[in-house]
Amino acid sequence: MRARRAAFAIRLIGFATARAALGVLFGLLTWSQLPALLPAWQAAVILTGSMGPRIMAGDVVVYQDVPMNTLRPGQLVLVRDPAHPTQLLSHRVHKLLPNGHIITSGDANRMPDSTSTPPQNVLGLGRLHVPWIGLPVLWWQRAQYWTMTLAALGLALVAYLAAPPRTAALDVAARHPGGQAASRRA
Repeated sequence: MRARRAAFAIRLIGFATARAALGVLFGLLTWSQLPALLPAWQAAVILTGSMGPRIMAGDVVVYQDVPMNTLRPGQLVLVRDPAHPTQLLSHRVHKLLPNGHIITSGDANRMPDSTSTPPQNVLGLGRLHVPWIGLPVLWWQRAQYWTMTLAALGLALVAYLAAPPRTAALDVAARHPGGQAASRRA
């Protein structure tokens, strides 16, 4: 009897922990994507470590479109990368130039970026930082399919553990379609 109680307690703890983990995951996913549904907002996954240690590769930052005259040094912005026009860059404003261009810099970089960004290439001001939730995108970009597979298996395990624990009474009811009435007749 003690062994059954201990097993049930362990299963119950696993159930509660798995539900909490799924809740956190759902919350992070919601916070990273819900604001991006609003006009003038967008979310972007950080793909490099240039903003570390505060913002890491795999984190998501949600940006709001703002007027250029509201930008100040130290603010996080999303821009079209002036050195690679097909890519986006998430860096802090380092300096505002008289011609309206900005110089950006990554937190992990010793020097500011060498190419200035024109105002039309500024896509938004960082408003919300959501850690870890963009890791699957990062793994996909880096072709780390084994990591994605392990994460998917881990998520499947958590989902399995999040299922309500079965009890002996539920097992009896499941074996007899009539539930308790069927067990009384037997």
